[in-house]
Amino acid sequence: MCGIAGYVLRAPVAHGQLAERLLGPIRLRGPDDEGACIIADDRAVAHRTPRSIAAVGDRPLLAGTLLPHTRALLHTRYAIIDLSPGGHQPFASGDGVLQLVFNGEVFNYVELREELERQGARFRTATDTEVILKGYRAWGDGVWNRLNGFWAVALYDGRTGALVLSRDRLGVSPLYYRETPQGFFFASAIRSLTELGGEPARIDVDRVRGFIDTSIKDFDDATTFGEIRSVPPATSVTLARDVYRVSDAVVASYWSLPAGRLGTADLSFEEAVRRLRDALFSAVELRLRADVPVAFELSGGMDSSSIVAIAALLRGRDVRTYTIRVPEADEEPYARAMTTRYPIDYHVLDRPEAGFFDDVRSFTRLMEEPYHSPNIYTHFQMRSAMKREGVAVVLAGAGGDEVLAGYESDFWPTARRDLKRDGCRVQALRYELLRRTASASRMRGAAQDAYWAVRRQLFRTAKRMGGRNLLPAAERRNMSSAEAMQKAYGALGFHEQAVYHVRRALLPYYMRSNDHFTMAIPLEHRFPLLDYRVVEIGLQMPAAYLFRDGWTKYALRRAMEPYLPSEIVWRRDKMGFPFPYQRFLRENRSRLQPTLGALGRVGLGGAADRYDGLISANPTRLWRMCSTALWLELVAPQS
Repeated sequence: MCGIAGYVLRAPVAHGQLAERLLGPIRLRGPDDEGACIIADDRAVAHRTPRSIAAVGDRPLLAGTLLPHTRALLHTRYAIIDLSPGGHQPFASGDGVLQLVFNGEVFNYVELREELERQGARFRTATDTEVILKGYRAWGDGVWNRLNGFWAVALYDGRTGALVLSRDRLGVSPLYYRETPQGFFFASAIRSLTELGGEPARIDVDRVRGFIDTSIKDFDDATTFGEIRSVPPATSVTLARDVYRVSDAVVASYWSLPAGRLGTADLSFEEAVRRLRDALFSAVELRLRADVPVAFELSGGMDSSSIVAIAALLRGRDVRTYTIRVPEADEEPYARAMTTRYPIDYHVLDRPEAGFFDDVRSFTRLMEEPYHSPNIYTHFQMRSAMKREGVAVVLAGAGGDEVLAGYESDFWPTARRDLKRDGCRVQALRYELLRRTASASRMRGAAQDAYWAVRRQLFRTAKRMGGRNLLPAAERRNMSSAEAMQKAYGALGFHEQAVYHVRRALLPYYMRSNDHFTMAIPLEHRFPLLDYRVVEIGLQMPAAYLFRDGWTKYALRRAMEPYLPSEIVWRRDKMGFPFPYQRFLRENRSRLQPTLGALGRVGLGGAADRYDGLISANPTRLWRMCSTALWLELVAPQS
């Protein structure tokens, strides 16, 4: 992964101040190299900066007076594949007609390179970047649907004078943009765009208050800044010459989520399990490609354990894992069970959240927006520990619960309804009876009671998500956009709910927040369960294969049963690195309560008086209030 930025201006400039403004916030993402290309009258001129590698030392410096220009492409590099100077960006075609900057990884670049070579292409590097460039030369916009990976690409096509932007299918790589009277700007970081030409981006009060009330954020490609948006996932945007607004550009979707689910008559359970297993093995194998050390998150649940097991089978002993021990809800014994099955290099961290207030100011700034839990800082510390020990890439299990319906409280009510409609009444009844029996056993113990109560509360707000336009205007008038979506969620069917969580609710938020703290280290994250082939299989699978005999994600359990300890496959109380909200909020009351005065900027005055009551009544909402207040103090423009 890397950082990219750039602009298309209405009038030329002859200086590098705009480029420097965009580069500053993305430098953390690319410590290994830096480069720039300015474009004037379709002439592209490569520049270096003080952070560029020595191999480009003969290029002019991006400082002082420059050639008057209207376009620029900027890049900061974090080298993962082909660590040589050949990976320097912006990357130009041999004839200089195409210029490209790229953030992400294309995991099937080896296969695509071989295909392009058969068509006559010749390569001068071993990078996946060059594969994208030559793929675009050969296939045009058809290249995006051939890529398997995650990316944010900006490409200048000198043949037409157009700027082409593309983002991966699931939106793993960020790509923000802002339109101003001066022109069009884009970047991998929100902070690059918050102040341009002395105009600070305004706070979107509707989004901020909706986040506090519901925990829903990052939907509809919006941010908490009114003027800053994201290029949609699975989309290319082509700004032709003299086009400065997305509304005037050619916007094309190159991939879509499945429109519906297959029936049991269309796909047997055995075939569904085989397809899922094969796709997951292939997804992990592709994501092991790297010229730097790779590690794995291991929480002790199905998703991360499956990835570690597959990696151990594919790589043998070279599998390093990290887990977190949380006294209130300790999953570490489940993670440790993997060491009895595979020779993994096993690491455990205790109480990584303890240093939160030592880093609170810098961490709040790097997150760029409010976030739902201090658990994000826990993950930040775990991945920082990986980095200190030489790791450069981490594989994680994110996406499995959204793609394979792992959130029972989110998905089961409508899945039950759909099962009955599809003639599976007996299976639905059996699942419900076994679920209730298992829940009674699972909920024994005060610590578990507390954990599951917080988890239900956290996801209950997101689960009702739906489309704002499903509600009449009269009902929407006095509620935030997030509340309107929440209110409409219940009218959706099971498949629609799953699609909304992948496209609009849980997953977009996780991808954005995860990128912000991980690339600040920097560490590259990879998600095998978000391989588009796994997503297509999961979102087409009949509900009857996902909910069976009281178990969620039943097809995944059966697919991985031969490779995992039974105590992981057949466990009920999955937690996934939980966080002790109430203890944390009580212990840090003197630090957090005074910050709540900042909420007056979004019309929530007097919030500090509710601190003690919310610790018990709604600790997750209280944290969202604290997180938002810290953001308003430290990140959001003060004007």
